[in-house]
Amino acid sequence: MAKEAKARLIESAIDLIRRDGVAGTGITEVVAHSGAARRSIYLNFPGGKDQLVTEAVTAAGKAISRALETFGEAHTPSQTLASFIALWKVALLDSDFQAGCPIAAGALAGSAAPSAPATAAATFADWEARLTEQLTTAGVAPQTAESLAVMAISTIEGAVLVSVCSRTVRPLDVALAHLNELLRLHSPSD
Repeated sequence: MAKEAKARLIESAIDLIRRDGVAGTGITEVVAHSGAARRSIYLNFPGGKDQLVTEAVTAAGKAISRALETFGEAHTPSQTLASFIALWKVALLDSDFQAGCPIAAGALAGSAAPSAPATAAATFADWEARLTEQLTTAGVAPQTAESLAVMAISTIEGAVLVSVCSRTVRPLDVALAHLNELLRLHSPSD
């Protein structure tokens, strides 16, 4: 029962910080959204909002990392990026452009959740490492693969942000087109 309440609180925190940012998401809203008892916050997150947000960013990051791993197992690097961007397009469209990336929200948490930015940085580094590995396996030189992976994650995250505020997935389509151009320049097998 306690694990179920904790999972609901984390899922609610993810949803709310995607929509309202970390500063705009309070404990009261998370409790109401999750349907959990208020005391479950104190039992599961003795570190308060900072701990809750950090665990939410960690959980969201792991879920996206698993998706990237799955995409990478069955696809070329360009297909992995297309699948990754498709995931974001669905998330944006399903939320009517109201919800962006929870990792980016954690990166911008500042004093509202001081531990979250470091967690977000580690998550982005994990995504970059996964793409670097896939690119290297596809024959891209290691230093170039690492650079391309950083460029891809940075570009996609920026495109998600621009998509939210412009209410269109066009930035993601443009990002994919140009990332594919870069991959073709540097990838012998893609």
